[in-house]
Amino acid sequence: MIISWFMSLQSKIEKIVPKDKLMHFCIGLLLAQLAYLSLWFIVLPLFVGVVKELYDKYIRKTGFNWLDLLATVFGIMPVLVIILFR
Repeated sequence: MIISWFMSLQSKIEKIVPKDKLMHFCIGLLLAQLAYLSLWFIVLPLFVGVVKELYDKYIRKTGFNWLDLLATVFGIMPVLVIILFR
């Protein structure tokens, strides 16, 4: 029952949030986990996100997408909140 509930929730999220934005969020969240080692690592996902968007703009020629960068920043937020309130 719980597994079917999670699968239902996953399909609802996939319909609302584009897969690209979800990937940016997840990468931001995963890279932000390094901030538990040192708070300086909290800038790593932001740096990687900016470099990726610059790569998209100048190499792939698809343009700089601010919403992708924002999704990456949203991925950083849960880790930052946990670090600040512990």
